[in-house]
Amino acid sequence: MTAVSSISSATSSTSSAATTLNKTLPGANTPATTQVGAQAGNPQMNQFLTLLTTQLKNQDPTQPTDPTQFVAQLAQFSTVEQLTQSNSTLTSISSSLSGMTLGQYSGLINRSVTAPSSSITVPASGSVATNLSYTITNNALSKPHVAVSNSSGVVVASLPVSGSTGTVTFNGTDGNGNNLPAGSYTVALVGSAAGASSGTTVTAGTLTTTGVVSGVAQASGGGWNLQLQDGESVSASTVNSVTQPATTSD
Repeated sequence: MTAVSSISSATSSTSSAATTLNKTLPGANTPATTQVGAQAGNPQMNQFLTLLTTQLKNQDPTQPTDPTQFVAQLAQFSTVEQLTQSNSTLTSISSSLSGMTLGQYSGLINRSVTAPSSSITVPASGSVATNLSYTITNNALSKPHVAVSNSSGVVVASLPVSGSTGTVTFNGTDGNGNNLPAGSYTVALVGSAAGASSGTTVTAGTLTTTGVVSGVAQASGGGWNLQLQDGESVSASTVNSVTQPATTSD
């Protein structure tokens, strides 16, 4: 009688555990193949519920499984699922903000912007006139100038400067007045240090470019680039001033 009572008690406990889980886990007694709603698109959740119900069906009636373990595991699984959904929501919000940023930057079209400059593009037509504003911060250097280098690092043009601040114009030609091949060139404000070997230069200050915005384009690495009317482009995040372009009166 004792054994029968134990088995009866265990069976009752198992039934109670299954009832508790069925109340706690909606759809736990439904085959995974028929699940619908949010769980239908979550194979990990379906697998978890399938394993849970299979283990309940095949448990030892004399040693029923403690349902609190499954409830705890399900709670942890639900937490991870909620975090995943939160990440998806944040991604969606980020995309929305990105769209808003594009709208904001499009308001800069036909505005004059100033930003740091480290490169210049020579178009296929060869016609270019880019103004570079300079500020010398290392007055101990001699022969300050703007060095224009090609993709190999070879200096192909040198634009002399005078005074601690000013503007120089790059017209797309080399030191001999010949048109440079189309492409991107690096520009830097440099000078010679006392006692340095011939041809050795160090940074003398900063360069900025100013132009009227003609368009906005998304950068390949993220962020936005402002396309200028002179063919150059600057990163929107580096712009340090925005003004109305100067107008000429008739």
